[in-house]
Amino acid sequence: MSISVSGALVRNSLALAAEFAAVLLVRGDRPHWLPVMLVLFAFVSGVPNGTDAGFVQRTALAIGAVLIVVCGVRAWDEVLWEALTGLLVLVQTIALTRVSRR
Repeated sequence: MSISVSGALVRNSLALAAEFAAVLLVRGDRPHWLPVMLVLFAFVSGVPNGTDAGFVQRTALAIGAVLIVVCGVRAWDEVLWEALTGLLVLVQTIALTRVSRR
């Protein structure tokens, strides 16, 4: 199996951009947690479109994205949250790379 490098890069970049935007929206003056998290969940579950990723893999990626945002919001306060956010991003990158295999 070969890895579509451009596909994996695009999918990971889209997921990270959506998560960063969600962190900025949630850290605002009046955070709207529920709409932001629902949109993020729907967007990231659609990121592996064009792959053979099933329901469980898409749902796991979307839940991971929500966890990254929750940890990312708290990352400005403590070093522990920064390490946890980095670990979750690494796991997500590996998962998206594996999903992008053809």
